[in-house]
Amino acid sequence: MLELASRALFAQGVGALDDTLLKMREWQVFAKDYPLLEVGFRRQGTICIRVRLRCDDWNELPPSIDICDAQGTPVASMPQNLSGILNSSAHPQTGKPFICMRGSREYHTHPSHSADAWDAIKSNDAFTLGGILTQIWRAWLKVPA
Repeated sequence: MLELASRALFAQGVGALDDTLLKMREWQVFAKDYPLLEVGFRRQGTICIRVRLRCDDWNELPPSIDICDAQGTPVASMPQNLSGILNSSAHPQTGKPFICMRGSREYHTHPSHSADAWDAIKSNDAFTLGGILTQIWRAWLKVPA
């Protein structure tokens, strides 16, 4: 994809994250400069987790998503037996815990999901940048504090 088009789509997606939504969900945006979008999710008033979406070639490719600690450092491990999309095992390509859900590059490049094509879902509203963040946030809310 042309970088200019990718930048425009990224700017449109980031622009949809308005202040009202961010405040209501207690999200904090740490970076929103192409190709990075980094958002922290609060719980009990403090940032507990951050996700860094690397959106190079957006939306030709889904974003690559790093799970980070409150300071923005990618995590090397997570608690075992997390349910849902927070996968504590090492991704075969990155060696790190990963977001295992449709809409993340790690999901679509995992051997278990190679038949689940990004092209088939990328036009769905659930797979905009805001939609992807919402899915991750909802899964994170289910993790015991």
